[in-house]
Amino acid sequence: MRILIRVVWLVVFLLLFAFAVTNTANTELNFIGSMVWRAPLVVLLLVFFLAGFVFGVIALMPGWVRMQIELRRLRRLTSVPSAPLAGTDGAAAGDNIQSVALGARTTS
Repeated sequence: MRILIRVVWLVVFLLLFAFAVTNTANTELNFIGSMVWRAPLVVLLLVFFLAGFVFGVIALMPGWVRMQIELRRLRRLTSVPSAPLAGTDGAAAGDNIQSVALGARTTS
């Protein structure tokens, strides 16, 4: 499987490399007014691809930060040892939870 993935990556790289080599002519990009940027087509595509990547990462940051905060909160909650059930020791409480989970799994 790893060999297949590497072959696919090699084919993609060779196709992109061939695209870059064949598109070396200068292209004009006209901005508002009289601003013009002249560069090879491959450079323009690379710049806009990287800009889209950066904007995408920035757009995902708030959700990622919220998820990390929630994950940290949940880890803190699970790391606090809970008191065993009244009248039972810790092992019996664990067995009780497993039996309830097993019963729930078989009844549905």
